[in-house]
Amino acid sequence: MKAVVIAAGIGSRILKETDNIPKTLLPYGNGTILSTILKNIYQVGIRNFIIVVGYQSRYIKDYLKKNNYFGYDITFIENPRWREGNGISVLITEPEVSKEDFLLSMSDHIVSFGALKRVADYKSAKNLLLVDPQTEGIFDIDDATKVLFDNSRIVDIGKNISQFNGIDCGIFRLTNRFFEAMREVLKADCDSISAAVNILIKNKDMEAVFIEQNESWIDIDTYQAYQY
Repeated sequence: MKAVVIAAGIGSRILKETDNIPKTLLPYGNGTILSTILKNIYQVGIRNFIIVVGYQSRYIKDYLKKNNYFGYDITFIENPRWREGNGISVLITEPEVSKEDFLLSMSDHIVSFGALKRVADYKSAKNLLLVDPQTEGIFDIDDATKVLFDNSRIVDIGKNISQFNGIDCGIFRLTNRFFEAMREVLKADCDSISAAVNILIKNKDMEAVFIEQNESWIDIDTYQAYQY
């Protein structure tokens, strides 16, 4: 299994274009947000990474080269349409994932090893999303992507859905059916991951893997979340 990390955008809610650094390279712990994400995924046993870059891509490439890619097998894909929705960044990886299931991570969601491993190892043929059912403890829940699930089947997703009982943690395990759904929503000028996921939901093809109480995750979408 390969891991796809989408890191093409600016992260404009923390940085401006004049800052000349992608958000994922902000300091975090003993490294950066990006190095932490890669390390946690590597610990799961995944050895091949596809990183989709766009805005200021040279900074990400230079950072990883300077650190000898941390010993990881990394393929870069340039997304010239990085100003558009994040679904474009996933779609262009299709030739690289070799028709196998793949782990998808945002470049600003830090998720603990145990949760990542259960998503990677989960026994299911469906598309999977890591979901936090403990909604009362979510930092900046107003901005979070909400999930409505029934047992483990996901029945709705979105930032503004009226009913929800979980939060999207930004980690997916996807099949090639995601690419089919992405192409379908692009015909209607929708270019987000969530739009394609909603197609999979309609096809009863999205299942939740639940984060446990001893595990952690955070979406570093704003300066306040970064400080937290």
